[in-house]
Amino acid sequence: MKDFEALKNIWQDQIALPKVSHDDVLKKVRKTRNGLTSRLLIEITGMSILAGIITWVWIESPFKMWTTHLAMIIIILCCFYYIISVIGNYRSLNSNHLLDKPEDYIIHLKRYKQERYIFNTRKYRIYSLFFTAGFLLYFIEISYMASFITTLIGFIFTFLWIGFCYFVLMRIYIRKEEAKLEDMISNLERLHKQFEDNEF
Repeated sequence: MKDFEALKNIWQDQIALPKVSHDDVLKKVRKTRNGLTSRLLIEITGMSILAGIITWVWIESPFKMWTTHLAMIIIILCCFYYIISVIGNYRSLNSNHLLDKPEDYIIHLKRYKQERYIFNTRKYRIYSLFFTAGFLLYFIEISYMASFITTLIGFIFTFLWIGFCYFVLMRIYIRKEEAKLEDMISNLERLHKQFEDNEF
């Protein structure tokens, strides 16, 4: 019982968190959000360029096997799926009308964070499988056009790169994005709690 009372007193004697400025929090949230949206714009631009290059290669190259044409269709569709998904994420994150309402924006960010996590894990896994299937089909024709060693080197390099993106880069990306979103949410929650405390 004494331990409980001592613990209770320590808890009550704790110094409250310093008050935060509304403007400072919103400035920090905007800066973090702008960084995230800039990254999404870079992804959209990069994937659009990649889709354009692959389409150009498909039109200009005299591919003979149906597997290669199917591969190109699969890879281009993967690119467009990624572009459309990221545009949706960009528009959702960049919604300015909610920033003046911390409580609503917190709910919005939590939902966005959950959607992005699903996109970066489950949906990205399916996207990666289709992308890999496209490359497998593409390498069927390459194996007839190039030497065995060249095909093998290209095949190994391509799949090592896909594996590296999926198992290493994507995990780093998810961790950094989650940390930034969590920082935005915690800052807004702290600001919201401060407003609630001031009302009493």
